Amino acid sequence: MKKLYLIIISIILISLLSSCSISKFETKDKIKAPENKLPPLLGKWAIEKIIDENEEVSTMDKEALFHESAVVIGENYALNPVYKLKNVNLSDYLLYKYKMSPEDLGLKEGEVQIITVFSNNQFFNEFIKYNDDEIVSFIQDKFYFFKKSVDKISKEEIHRYINVENSIMRTSNIEEVDTLRSGILLGIKSHFYDEESQKDNWSYKTLWIRTNNRNTASIYELKDLLLPRKKGFWLVNVNRENNNGAINDKINAVQKGKFKEEINDESFYSFRTAKISNDTNVIKPSILKNILYVGNDYISTETIEILSNKKTIQVYPIDSLNDEKAIKISDVIGEDGLKTFIEGAQGIIKANSNIGLNEESFGLSRRNGYWIMKGRINYISGDEELYKDYNIKTIPPKELVNYDNLIIPWNIIKSKVPEAIDAFTSPNEDIILIVTRNNILIYGIHDHDISQKEIGKIKLNSSDSVVMAEWAIGRYTMIWEDEVIKNGAENIYP
Repeated sequence: MKKLYLIIISIILISLLSSCSISKFETKDKIKAPENKLPPLLGKWAIEKIIDENEEVSTMDKEALFHESAVVIGENYALNPVYKLKNVNLSDYLLYKYKMSPEDLGLKEGEVQIITVFSNNQFFNEFIKYNDDEIVSFIQDKFYFFKKSVDKISKEEIHRYINVENSIMRTSNIEEVDTLRSGILLGIKSHFYDEESQKDNWSYKTLWIRTNNRNTASIYELKDLLLPRKKGFWLVNVNRENNNGAINDKINAVQKGKFKEEINDESFYSFRTAKISNDTNVIKPSILKNILYVGNDYISTETIEILSNKKTIQVYPIDSLNDEKAIKISDVIGEDGLKTFIEGAQGIIKANSNIGLNEESFGLSRRNGYWIMKGRINYISGDEELYKDYNIKTIPPKELVNYDNLIIPWNIIKSKVPEAIDAFTSPNEDIILIVTRNNILIYGIHDHDISQKEIGKIKLNSSDSVVMAEWAIGRYTMIWEDEVIKNGAENIYP
C-alpha cells in the first residue's frame, strides 16, 4: 500500500514539475523585444544642392526637420506623420519613377530605403535614404539633396518652425489657422459623337473646387484627369488613334515629374486596346474604351468592340496598365466578395445555361451619392451581342475607393434639389456638391443641414458624368491648388 502511495505521489510531483517547466517555456517564448517606435528620419537636415533638368542649381537656405510629432520641409509641414518604408534597387526605382539612372544624380547603384511620409491619410513627401546622413527628395520638379546637421531636435524647436510659417502665411493672407478648408478634384467625362471616325467618343477634364469657411474660394478647370496618388500627382487620359480606318483607344497614366514625360509616351504606363498592324491590306478591328472610374490605385473601364458590339467592363491597376491584365474581383474583396459576385449573377445565368461567369467582369459606377460595384454578364442571343449588369451587394474596399461618405441622407438631398442625380460631401462635413443634369451646385453644411443658398454653380452638359472625386482638407488644399495651376488650369470663378 505504501508503495502505491509513493507511486501516486511521484506521478503527481512529476506532472507538477513538467507543467511548471512548460509554463515557464511558454511564458518565455511569448516575450518579444520592445519595438523601436522612433521614426526612420530624425533631426535637422540642411539642403546641400538642388538638381533640375540635369543641372545643378544654387543651394537653398532652407532645412528639413524630422521629429516624432511633425515633419517640416521648408514652408510645408505634416503633423503626426506616418511612415512607410521599403527597400528597393536604386536603378530600378529611378528608372520606374523618373526615367533616370543613378549617374544622372551623381549617386551610386545599389539598394536604398524609400521612406514615404503621410499625414491625415494624405501623401506628404517621399525620401530616398542612401545612407544614414544623406537623403534625396523630389519636390516640385526638382531633386533636393539633404545632409544631416543635427541628430535630434526637440518638440519645442520643430513646433516653433511651424508657428513661424503660420505667422508668415497669416501676414501674407495665404492661410488662416482657424479657417475651415476643403477642396475636391472632380473628374468629368463628356460623351460626344466623333465626326471624323464616325464613332462614339469621350473627353475628360478635371474641376478643382476650393472653399474656405463654407465660402467658395476658387474653381479651376483643366484638360485630362489630374489624379492625386501616394506617389504624387498623375495625369490620366484616353488617346484615339486611327490607322487605316481601325480606331484604337489607348488609356495613359503618367506621373507628373521633372522630365516632362509626354502623355502619349507608350513606354510608360499605357493601355492599348488593340494591336495595329503595319500591313495596310489587313483590316483590323476597332476597339473603343471609356473610363468609368479612376481611384488612387485602380481604374475601371468599359471596352467596346465595334465589329461585334461587345461591351465589357474591367478594372486595372494603374501601376501596370501596360500589362493589359485586368484584376479579378477576389483580388480586391476576397473570397467572401467573390461569393456575393456569384450570387448576384446567378439569376441571370440560370435564365441561360450557356452563359459563363467571368470574375474579371466587374467595375464601379455612381448611384445616389455613392460608388457601387457592379458585375456584367455578356452573352449572345441569336446573332446579337448583349449584356446585363447587376449590383454587387458589397461596399467597395478602401483599396478601390479611399473616401466615399455622404453625411446628408439622399432623401434630404432630393427634397432640397429634386433634380439631383449625385452628391459629394467633404471629409470636413462643411460643404456638399449636388450634381444635376446641367449643373454642379455647391452648398455649405451647418449642423448636418444644407444651407439655404448655394455658394457656387458650375455648368455641365447633359452627357457629363463624374468618374473621379478626390478630397483635400486643411493646408493640403493650397498645395493641391498650386499643382492644378502649374498644370495650366483655367480659372472659371467667379
